[in-house]
Amino acid sequence: EDDAKRANQYRANAQRVQAMEAVGDMEAYYQSLEMVCAIRPFDAQGRTRTAQLINKTNQFNLTTRRYTPNEVEAMEGDASVITRQVRLTDRFGDNGMISVVIFRAAEQEWICDTWLMSCRVLGRRVEEAVLNTLVADAAKAGISRLVGIYRPSERNAMVAGFWEKLGFAPIDMEMEDGATAWALDVAEYAPAEVPMQVIAET
Repeated sequence: EDDAKRANQYRANAQRVQAMEAVGDMEAYYQSLEMVCAIRPFDAQGRTRTAQLINKTNQFNLTTRRYTPNEVEAMEGDASVITRQVRLTDRFGDNGMISVVIFRAAEQEWICDTWLMSCRVLGRRVEEAVLNTLVADAAKAGISRLVGIYRPSERNAMVAGFWEKLGFAPIDMEMEDGATAWALDVAEYAPAEVPMQVIAET
């Protein structure tokens, strides 16, 4: 369904560019978009698109891990895996599913396995909206910190500073492939103000 909407999405993107040029100020532009961000766990309806994004997204992809649809399905029923699929709509149309997030639960922390996002919504501050909900859910679950992982690849240099930008601090953690680890204290996190309505399910 998301693929079938692609032509409409291109037209909507052209309208967004015109609106941005007309407004000028980026914050005012974001507010004018009337964005609605829907965040929910993996499910059967979104499974195919989730796997597609996991396997084709390279630039905005923190770890570039790949999973089959069957592996994605297995995560849906695994209580130790925290999954999120993210959709974004605005007054110009539906962007479809634009982000996939996977964390794995440890004793007092959630460790990032996958965080990726479609480049067509870069700069809209969706990642901050997602982090707001993740921290809130972690707090309810009694989790003390989130651990972010960045594993460099040939194409994902654009997200090298992702965790630092979101307020994570570097930590010493045994890693492979030149990966780095970052941590965020759940209790000390102050939710970011984001220019969108967020509808979150857990």
